[in-house]
This record gives sequence, structure tokens and C-alpha cells, in this order.
Amino acid sequence: MEVQHNLLILGSQNAKEEDQKLKRSQVKPVQIMYKDENIEPVSFFDDWGEVGVSSIAWPQKFKDELFVSVNDEIRRLNVKSKSWKTLDLGTVGDIHDIHFLDDLLWISNTEYDEAIGYDAEKAEVVKRLSLDEFRTEKEWAQGGEEFEKIKDRFHCNQVFKNYAGETCVLIHTINGWLFYRMLFEMLVKQQGEGGVINLDTKEVIPLKLQSPHSVRKINGNYWIQDSSDLSVKIYDKEWNLIDSIKTGGFGRGADFSEEANRAYIGLSATRKRYLKIIPTSEYHSNRVMVTDIKKRKKIKEVPVPNIEQMDNVYILNEQMLEVFESLK
Repeated sequence: MEVQHNLLILGSQNAKEEDQKLKRSQVKPVQIMYKDENIEPVSFFDDWGEVGVSSIAWPQKFKDELFVSVNDEIRRLNVKSKSWKTLDLGTVGDIHDIHFLDDLLWISNTEYDEAIGYDAEKAEVVKRLSLDEFRTEKEWAQGGEEFEKIKDRFHCNQVFKNYAGETCVLIHTINGWLFYRMLFEMLVKQQGEGGVINLDTKEVIPLKLQSPHSVRKINGNYWIQDSSDLSVKIYDKEWNLIDSIKTGGFGRGADFSEEANRAYIGLSATRKRYLKIIPTSEYHSNRVMVTDIKKRKKIKEVPVPNIEQMDNVYILNEQMLEVFESLK
């Protein structure tokens, strides 16, 4: 059996109207992919978010609660009562991945170049780390006053702990300068500027990644979706590149089981405007790529309906499967 786990699939409508094929009412942001590859929507979330749901976190400490990211807010959902409230986070926007790390909910406040640590027990923000200090003097000088008006300079899309237990962020451009925002929009952002910033040691780690997403720690290595390169890059603990897996799609979202030797990687369908820019590009459906961890090879791809963009993939144990089935 290629798909050895039940999976939670998060997705959304494309943000730009020219890329949209589905109406928002046709989008099913939260779906369950069963081991037999049957996919069923979790209807409770159908109307959540302007375009969909980007991330969900469920810590063991809060047994009956889900923390759900819907672009510019995070909702704290009580599964039993089906009631929810919005977290008080201050100014946030374009929230990407959220994860519980060391009892804090870490939030990538992508639009405002911040990593936010939220204490769910105290119901308050306890850490708010700005990436401003990592902008290079060269880019400051070039940008001037117009540069100061630009938000989302780093495109921080995940907060994570490295193997040393230090807090890091995955970013699209290590110098805080998203060139395309000042001049023009292209298929990818500034090529090869993506990497990691260690917020504890202040070390900047350039990895020459193109629009990276979803770093995961697997078998003593780091797996990162090098999204615009249509690949997964694998690094050792010192961030030396040791291997690469071609995916053939823009990757976002991944989960894995070392015991079962499986990684599940989310790949988005090619957007319409990109087909126009790159004539050789082909349209592919949204899908999950089932991967052999040890061999670092694709086993198969499973298409995902009812969305225009993949946002996240999670393995569901039996307990969490029951939780999400109760919301169908």
C-alpha cells in the first residue's frame, strides 16, 4: 500500500482572480484523504477564510481544541461545542505555517516580517520577533523612502526549531529585499535568495533556495521544499546540501513517518498566468506526492480535488481522524 496513513489536506482558492478556475463556494479548504485514496471534505470549514485555510495546529495539552489559520487571523476552535474565537495577535497578515514548539504557538506573520510566539494558556502574545535587523545596508540605501512602504520583505513562512533546539525561520530572501515587489511580478521572487535565519544566534544561512516552504526534520536531516525549483532539497545538520528530489510541482505542506518510511508532499496545480509566462510549462493537478524516505524517490502521486492551491498536509492518527470526521 503506497498511502499508509490517513491525511488531512488543506487548500485554498488562488488569491489572484486571473488564476482562479473555481468559485470560492466550490473550494473545500479542509479534506481527509483516506488510506484507500478516497477524499472527503470536512464541511465545517467550507466557508472559513477569504480563500481557504492555510494551517492547523492541535497540541495534546488542549485536547478538544484546534488552532486554525485563515490568512489574516487565527481561530481557536472548541471541537465539541463547535464554537470559536479569534486570537488577539495585534497586526498580522498572510499567516502561513503555525506550529506548537516548546508549549508556544509559533506563527509566521508573513506580511509583516515577524515570528510571533503565542502562549495559549495565558491567551497572549509573549514573543514578537521582527526580522528588520537582518535587512542589509545596501538594500536600505537603494530602497529609500519607497522601500520603507513595502511590507513582506523576507516572506517568512515558517518558524521551526533546528536540531540544536534553536528558533529559526525559513524565508524567501535572506537580505530582506523582495525585488519583484518594487519592479514587476514574475513567476518566482528573487531567484536563489531563500534560506534560514537563526533568531537565537543571529546567524543568516544562505541556501540559494527559490521560494522555499515547509522545512521538516527527517532522519537527522532537513527536508525543504524548494518550491519554485520544483524540488525538495535535503541538508545535513550543518546545512550542507546532500541530495535533491525533483517533484515537478510547486511544493507546500509536508508530513512524514520515519517508521513507515513515507513522506507526503503537497504539490500545487500550475497557475494559469504562469502557463502564459513559461510556454514549456504544463498544467498539473493539485496532488500529494507519496515518497520513499530512504530511497528519496517518488512512489506515486494522488490528485486532490476541490482546491486550486495546496497549503498543508498532515498525518492523522486515529484520535485526530475521529476529531475531523466529527466536523464533516
